[in-house]
Amino acid sequence: MIVTKNLRLKYPNGKKKIFDHLTLQIKEKEKVLLLGPSGSGKSTLLNVLSGIVPNLIDLPIKYDELNIDDSSSVIFQDPDSQFCMPKVDEELAFVLENQQVPRHEMDERIDNALKAVDLKVDKNQYINQLSGGMKQKLAIAETILQQSNTLFLDEPTAMLDVESTAELWNKIKALWQNQTVIIVEHKVEHIWQHMDRVILLNYDGEIIADTTPDKILNKHEDLLTEYGVWHPNAWQYAPPTIHFNNNTNTNLDLEFENVNIKRGKHNLINIPHLNIGTGEWITITGANGSGKTSLLESMMQLIKYEGRMLVDKRPFNKIKVAAKYMYLVYQNPELQFITSSVYDEIHIQYKNKFNSRQEADAQTESMLETLNLLAVKSQHPYELSIGQKRRLSVAIALSSSSEFILLDEPTFGLDSHNTFNLIKLFQQRVTSGQTIIMVTHDSEIISRYPTRRLHLAHHVIEEMSGEHYV
Repeated sequence: MIVTKNLRLKYPNGKKKIFDHLTLQIKEKEKVLLLGPSGSGKSTLLNVLSGIVPNLIDLPIKYDELNIDDSSSVIFQDPDSQFCMPKVDEELAFVLENQQVPRHEMDERIDNALKAVDLKVDKNQYINQLSGGMKQKLAIAETILQQSNTLFLDEPTAMLDVESTAELWNKIKALWQNQTVIIVEHKVEHIWQHMDRVILLNYDGEIIADTTPDKILNKHEDLLTEYGVWHPNAWQYAPPTIHFNNNTNTNLDLEFENVNIKRGKHNLINIPHLNIGTGEWITITGANGSGKTSLLESMMQLIKYEGRMLVDKRPFNKIKVAAKYMYLVYQNPELQFITSSVYDEIHIQYKNKFNSRQEADAQTESMLETLNLLAVKSQHPYELSIGQKRRLSVAIALSSSSEFILLDEPTFGLDSHNTFNLIKLFQQRVTSGQTIIMVTHDSEIISRYPTRRLHLAHHVIEEMSGEHYV
């Protein structure tokens, strides 16, 4: 049994405790889903229950009792944070070496684990060459090899496409019968009815409901919606669809002419011709590893390609030219933070845009309030939760004056409130003439909001319509 009694915990620079006298018991082989608003401490609680805090991460923590399972495995939101070795086979072999598995048994076990998660890669491939979704599958393959008693899952499918998400949850559910499973997850449709308990936290990290999924939904749907918690009916409260008028004040076009994007020596995407104008909202879909991120990076002139790209009818191939017109937000938001506070990350954009300091201050405060970041505006960006980092990275891009905003999975890990707030911001920017180009696996966003849907498959990019977009 996993037990915490009167748990008290806070971050060193935090103004208040994350948990104050929190008590929780989880029985063997129970399947438990942790829900709560962004910043409520779900991932931190997962780290405590798995022993990461305080055994690996030293935080100010007190408790009357803390009983954890030493035979446990964890899958994090960011799979890069758990890899130790450079190559796929070395990473999986490292798990088996720690279990003293004989060398002659390793290859078969590794092959079976990769097959279980449908990860079709060369075992000698470097992990840093995998897509985000492929890395997440590799992390789950590791847990299969560990054969632990308790499994902790922190947004395990956040970086997977729709089909891979369904397949992966089916595989995990088939393997977890004899395990205790504790999950933090936003995309709950695949697991909601398979949970024994749903535990709901409020903004102060307090447990305010702990019961079955059906009772949570029947008795607390209003509270789930108020907290921005994803639940089976959450999209009923989404912003309405807007039909945009693309007749904007500018005539900037981003054009592709006979572009062939490469990954190493291999051809990745062939684009005979593509035209993207201002005032558009474009979604890009495709299977994990199909080249969606590479497409965005090619627009920023960060990776090699053949052919021509033009902006405002003029060819360009320099990063500094691309940066005048485009702003790229990566899956990993930490790649773009350059200051020591949340406030400064956004203010530096508005300071360059407005001559008036007062106007820059006012716009910064407004953006922070819109994306629920006011309470953490003095914190270092690295101290934020994954969801807060994601919102900050998108806020920085939307604070810029770039005509084309390139977003790689901007809503993964966000609660419904912040997802809907971002959607409203995107709608405002598209209405004003900016173009949003976003890679996403969110079928609801894809079906409701874009002006155009592009899909990558078999090394080509296609324009999709109707129901044929996932």
